[in-house]
Amino acid sequence: MKTRILILFVLFAWTSKGQTSTAYPSDEKQLYKVLFALDSSLFATAYTCQPEITEKFFTDDMEFYHDKGGITISKAAFIANLKKNFCDPNREVGLKRVLVPGTMKVYPMGNYGAVQNGEHYFYEVYKDGTEKRVGIAKFTHLWMFKDGVWRISRVISYDHQPASN
Repeated sequence: MKTRILILFVLFAWTSKGQTSTAYPSDEKQLYKVLFALDSSLFATAYTCQPEITEKFFTDDMEFYHDKGGITISKAAFIANLKKNFCDPNREVGLKRVLVPGTMKVYPMGNYGAVQNGEHYFYEVYKDGTEKRVGIAKFTHLWMFKDGVWRISRVISYDHQPASN
């Protein structure tokens, strides 16, 4: 319940003011909580066609490295890809990403950022509301903390495998 409240707070703060203003977390436990909430908020918007919110989670010069989809350089190109792939109202199948429980790790980078890595499941979401797990992959995010705001500057998404239901 506490996690859901924190996620809702972070999402509200990002959407109402565009940014959150906080001090760098004092320990790794607090850093984990902050990045877990940001991760949840990010993926609540990324595949549901909310690009105006999703873009606030990334630096302008972000880079995305995907073992299947290639390289995307810049936030503008990344958001354009999200719009192209997830904003068509006639799409038959949507996508959902779920963090695999217990896999997320965070590592502070001085007082300027953090590395987050873990595994995530991908689900196809059908118009009737049903879902099917279709894949699993590993990820690494480099989060930068500047002017009280956390943003992802580098994404590495790799080892994509079909789901083993």
